[in-house]
Amino acid sequence: MLTTITTTTTTTTAATAVGGVSQATVYGAIGVVILIVLLIAKELLSSYGAEREGESEGVEEEKGEIMDSNRMANSLATNLSVAIYPLLFSFALLVAMKVMEVL
Repeated sequence: MLTTITTTTTTTTAATAVGGVSQATVYGAIGVVILIVLLIAKELLSSYGAEREGESEGVEEEKGEIMDSNRMANSLATNLSVAIYPLLFSFALLVAMKVMEVL
C-alpha cells in the first residue's frame, strides 16, 4: 500500500513538474495581454481625440442626436484607466515576484 501511494505521488509530481504550467502563470499571461490591449486602445483614443480637437467638423448629427466624437473618444480614453490601473498593479507584482524568485 505504501509503495502504491509513493509511486502515485512521484508520478503526479513528475508530470506536474515536466508539463504543468501553473494556473497563476496562465492568469498572469492573460492579464498582461489584456493590459497591453487596453493601453493601446487608450493611446489610440487619446490621439484621435487630440487630432479632432481643433476641427469644427467633430460634431456629427445622427438620428436627431448630436454626437461629439471628440468628447466621446476622450471620455472613453479617460475611463479606460479604471481597468488599466489594477492590471498595472498586478503586472508590477508579477515582475517583483519574478525578480525575487531569481535572486
